[in-house]
Amino acid sequence: MREDVSPPKGFRDFPPEDEILKKEIFSRIEKIFQRYGFDPIETPMVEKWETLAGKYGEEAENRLIWRFKLPYSEKEFGLRYDLTVPLARFVARFNPRFPFKRYQIGRVFRYEDPQKGRYREFWQCDVDIVGESSPLADAEILNIVIDVFEEFGFKNYTIKVNDRRILREIFEKFLGISDYSTILKIYRIIDKLDKIGKEKVLLLLKELNLGEKLLKQIESFIDASKLSNEEIFRYLESFDSSEIKVAIESLKTILEFSKKKDRIKIDLSLVRGLDYYTGMIYEAVVEEPKIGSLSGGGRYDNLIGIFTGNKIPAVGGSIGVERLIDAGLELGIFKKEKKTYSKVGIVYTKDVDVKRVWEIADYLRNKGINTFVPFESYSGILDGVKDLDKRGVQFALIVGKKEIEEGKLTLQNLLTRERQVVKLEEIDKIVKG
Repeated sequence: MREDVSPPKGFRDFPPEDEILKKEIFSRIEKIFQRYGFDPIETPMVEKWETLAGKYGEEAENRLIWRFKLPYSEKEFGLRYDLTVPLARFVARFNPRFPFKRYQIGRVFRYEDPQKGRYREFWQCDVDIVGESSPLADAEILNIVIDVFEEFGFKNYTIKVNDRRILREIFEKFLGISDYSTILKIYRIIDKLDKIGKEKVLLLLKELNLGEKLLKQIESFIDASKLSNEEIFRYLESFDSSEIKVAIESLKTILEFSKKKDRIKIDLSLVRGLDYYTGMIYEAVVEEPKIGSLSGGGRYDNLIGIFTGNKIPAVGGSIGVERLIDAGLELGIFKKEKKTYSKVGIVYTKDVDVKRVWEIADYLRNKGINTFVPFESYSGILDGVKDLDKRGVQFALIVGKKEIEEGKLTLQNLLTRERQVVKLEEIDKIVKG
């Protein structure tokens, strides 16, 4: 019986056409980050358990983080759940110059139930500003996210924005919920709104024994999210709270400096599930397909202080690349058109000196042309051309003994089927043109 060669549940293999597309998307996102003055860092996939513990919340810590002990040691470790907590540790270790603008592209691991757009190993493209409390930093993060969506041609996207200070004030001061652990439970339930719908959210809230009056108040708070941005501001201004007023001004600044104000929607039901958020929070979604948020993040002014002992403000965003690709493929924005990086493949006959073939390949490579060379000659020219076509190579360079003697080669464009006789030094211009 043949061994099962599939990867573990929730993990994926990426053949060349998938990986080439992914790398191209990484490259384009990276260029956007760099345009805004961000620099790359790298952190390990494995962290000490004490680095991860107590940072994310009960559900993540008890169910979602990959936690393990070494068989020959009592020390505990975990696979990184995101790139934010490792960044906080990194800042505490290196004490960079503030504001520290960094980006990181890397794999993260979560013990999720695998489904469409949800995997146990996936890539995140993170961009963060450390050491800056101004809402202008929040606005810059959202403008970067907007640039990413615009770069790839997404049309029907919305960036939902809220502020944890508004949530905290309303639940604590105006709804009278003094127990912070209960507030966090309410946050986590409301966070499921897009996944399970309002009715199921209300049923889960009912299980917290909050009482009918409080449930009605929470429901009306959730319903307020359907209002326009201006109507929401007026609704929030009815609360007598200096903290809410500060949050409103912050949100207004973010809107004022947004590149695409029509894409920003204030959503009071947005809570984000992680415990470390303290201020502005956001999620970016597309109307179709229903795949969950493609980007999310917010302000986490207390997280880094856990490692440093002094408060350091920070804000950041994360782009989920697999979801971005899945949505883009479904919408026809992305296409797996490229199977290989090889631009030219050489087809040579048995009577040709292989050393001469390698010299031709070296010449092309030195000109910056990616060149595929088989280690043995094909059984015939036609077989060679067919093989290169299946590999996705664009040009076949046909090299026979006669061609070498005359100093002329046959170059075939496998997309147009056009053939032309060329000199070796002419290939560079044709292929790159």
